[in-house]
Amino acid sequence: MAVLDPFGASFDAYAVLGVSMLAGPDEIRHAYRGLAHRLHPDTNPNDPATAARFAEVSAAYELLRDDAKRRAYDLQRAALSGPRASRAAPGPTGNTQVRGPGARPSHHPHAGPGGVARELRETDELAVLRWFLRVAAVALILFLIAVALLALHPAPPCGSTNELPCRVTTESPAR
Repeated sequence: MAVLDPFGASFDAYAVLGVSMLAGPDEIRHAYRGLAHRLHPDTNPNDPATAARFAEVSAAYELLRDDAKRRAYDLQRAALSGPRASRAAPGPTGNTQVRGPGARPSHHPHAGPGGVARELRETDELAVLRWFLRVAAVALILFLIAVALLALHPAPPCGSTNELPCRVTTESPAR
């Protein structure tokens, strides 16, 4: 299998193309074509930095356009960098900060605070439903304990000054 990280540890294919991890094939292709048009060596014949950036963009596109390579890259990236990794290479807008006050906001539908696309996790509605079910289970248990305690508590004998329901005794009163 080909080396997944052709430009060293600072290579981030998503940041190079300026797309999120949730980007689809069309969005990746669109980002690549725009950058390739702008950075192509024929367009900038005397700029070696642009040629190097074009090679980086091409490598990122080759990596992300193939589903198997992309899956392997995502696994390797998650294992090496962890869930709180920041962007090492600037995106097309020059944004290198992913989290914090300097991060630029994203307009992606799954973007969280700081413009970072949040990972897919439980929805808020599911969390509220689980909390409600836990509270209902505790309330049901408390209700059953109260019913059991009332069933075990005997009623007062009849003839007392109490107007509550009473129990009839079979003993004859002592005279």
